[in-house]
Amino acid sequence: MKIDYFKRKFACLLLGFLIALQSCVAYKDASSTLDEAVATNCKVLVVKTDGTVFKLIKVEQIDGIYYGSIKTKKGIEKIQLNESDLKRISVLDKTASTWGTIGIIVGSLGIVLLIVGSLVVDDMDIGLAY
Repeated sequence: MKIDYFKRKFACLLLGFLIALQSCVAYKDASSTLDEAVATNCKVLVVKTDGTVFKLIKVEQIDGIYYGSIKTKKGIEKIQLNESDLKRISVLDKTASTWGTIGIIVGSLGIVLLIVGSLVVDDMDIGLAY
């Protein structure tokens, strides 16, 4: 009986910590220019006119040509960005991302504590027999 209780408690805590380690990335609502994306040196969300979406690590300007660094299975690759092909450029919102991550951590720990607390209360014998 105690082993089952320990397994359930350990599984809940492990799941909670895995959820807490996730990070939240939020982008600004207002569309930016490529020059602003280069200046921020942050993650950038790019939507092309054909509807494809790219989550870029950063945007660089080399010899007047804009390049976006994207993470692929092969590693980090650079793709050329033409401003005429881009519909929307959204820069990372650091404040919203930080608060989102904190919210995920606090929320998941709260859920884990509720689950563990309910398991403990279910297993307690407080002597009230009807």
